[in-house]
Amino acid sequence: MAERNMVNLTITMTKEERKALKQIALDKDMTVSALLREWLKEYQIQEGAEKNG
Repeated sequence: MAERNMVNLTITMTKEERKALKQIALDKDMTVSALLREWLKEYQIQEGAEKNG
């Protein structure tokens, strides 16, 4: 991964949600951070497609 200016992010969630998030990342063989970046990218692509109709 190219070097980036990274920041820390704090998210409040239940223990069950945290466990589920960690399990999804584990199933995909990636970190939770990478999983969230992937989801964000997919969301941005989807939003862009909807706006461009």
